[in-house]
Amino acid sequence: MTKFNTLPPRILTRIFEYLFWTGVCGKDQTEQLVLPIGQYEVLACLKVSHAWRKRAAGLFYRTALVSVGTNDTVHTLGGTCHVRTNIRLILESGYAPKTTRLVLVIDAEPDKLAKCLLASEFVGFEWPSINTLYFYHPQNHEVRPSSMDQNKAIDDVNQYLLASMPNLKHIYALSGTSDSFGLFALDDLINVRMPYLKTLTVVAQGALKLGFHGHAQLLRHLTMHTMARALDYSEPSGSSDDETDCSLQTHVLLSVPRVHAESLVLLDIGPIAPTNIWAPFFGTNEASNVPDLNTLPNFLCLRKLRLVFGVQASQSEDRHMHRASKHRNSPGPETSVGIYPLFPQLESLTVEQYPYNILLFLENFPRSQLLHLKLYKCLHHFYELSLCVFSRLQSACIDIPEAPHASKEQDEETWISKAFSVSTLRSLSLRASVAHQVDLPSTYQLHCLQNLDLSIGMRSVEVEKLLVELKHLRSLRVTITEVLSKTHEYLSRSIRPKKYTKSKYTRVLSTTLEQLTICLVDLAASRQRRALAKTAWLAARVPSLLSLHTQQEHLQVLASCINNVQANKQAPVDARHLSNMRLCTILL
Repeated sequence: MTKFNTLPPRILTRIFEYLFWTGVCGKDQTEQLVLPIGQYEVLACLKVSHAWRKRAAGLFYRTALVSVGTNDTVHTLGGTCHVRTNIRLILESGYAPKTTRLVLVIDAEPDKLAKCLLASEFVGFEWPSINTLYFYHPQNHEVRPSSMDQNKAIDDVNQYLLASMPNLKHIYALSGTSDSFGLFALDDLINVRMPYLKTLTVVAQGALKLGFHGHAQLLRHLTMHTMARALDYSEPSGSSDDETDCSLQTHVLLSVPRVHAESLVLLDIGPIAPTNIWAPFFGTNEASNVPDLNTLPNFLCLRKLRLVFGVQASQSEDRHMHRASKHRNSPGPETSVGIYPLFPQLESLTVEQYPYNILLFLENFPRSQLLHLKLYKCLHHFYELSLCVFSRLQSACIDIPEAPHASKEQDEETWISKAFSVSTLRSLSLRASVAHQVDLPSTYQLHCLQNLDLSIGMRSVEVEKLLVELKHLRSLRVTITEVLSKTHEYLSRSIRPKKYTKSKYTRVLSTTLEQLTICLVDLAASRQRRALAKTAWLAARVPSLLSLHTQQEHLQVLASCINNVQANKQAPVDARHLSNMRLCTILL
């Protein structure tokens, strides 16, 4: 215990934050937008020592907790409620004026939440310092129009929260519940607090609909997602393949509120329709059905933008989308008048599942000033896209779709070769839908690259070349799909050009690499053993390596290979650093 008491306060605080917030994080990426909530097990730390209590008390008492549906019970005049809470401890300790956030975790119907809020003693007091609300209700309890009790319970919850938190400015909410009108569970709370909100993150498991119409003048961060299937592409009746004007019937389950575009710093919405993307951000003339130029938005402060589009459900729908993309490369109200919103400060752009010409769509953004770019499942005209036009790009994460032509491997290799010529990149991640062997380019221009993720399939012998060429690489992740036999490797080395002179310095591959991840895919058992043995010898030639990652099923064999390298007294390399290197499982 003495050693732990001498830890720096910053380290102790991080330990307590992990204990408090980690535990029930959502498995879905969209769900994690809301969740820093966890097990709240920091209470035991208050009883260890005065040093621990001093650091843990601030975290514990600054967060008011009401967890409904647990095994803990609270006895009230109305009966027993299953709720876990620290409200009474906060009130008795006198820390209530310093409490800054409320966490509501519900594993029950909404009507029980209203009762448990009353039982927790949170209602009835005004909490002037609480400015952040975390609302987590993942279960989907459907509300029928005749369920007036459920509607009343939702109204009560909103009224309780409004009366108790007069200075609420940040809302993070996930819910699968809506009222009989289809509105989000916290719609009333958001509606009243909207003029004062700075952060709004809302994730719904069904259709996401907010009923407010007020302007959000102070809103800085807006995140709205629905985990349901948001778009349904279908061919209208009477359409044929010969028609030149294809229309789309869309059923949007995400309703984005009208906000002031000029105030936003972060915008993350989806799934949305590929048409009328910016309709919530400016008015539309009802008579002519065209954008009103007087209210055309300019995202003057926006720095981070993420757009997630709908998912196609079948091959027939995909065929219809392909025909439509020939005639409507970048649809939306902006193309009808030739005007698009301005993004003078945009630095990060993420586009997912855009169903039309991605090349033309990206032309609507300031490509010369973007620093971070992420493209996921953007199929149409992908191989016409070049990263060289992003002159200041520092990081790129790209999903490489399967090429539509017969020479798909050649198309992929050509595109990858162009990506390796962007000299400004510091982080590059290339992922293929199907991991198959692809030849890497012969020359690299990634002089500043520090992090590289190649989940595209490659030969094991090319890992050594990557480490030699990329002088500043600190993290490398590769997918190995081919390992040469001893005979083929000997022949390959005998005919290989002698690019590097033989000296004592050529035995070290890298002096900067700290993390290496090797993923083996579609290899026979004998080839897997050979690949792991080569990986162990490669790690011995990287003295700066701190951690080596691979799949769980290969960890034991890899550890054995590393022990063999360490036990080899005649090895031409110094492998003493392997004793301090960590072996880890790949985090998928």
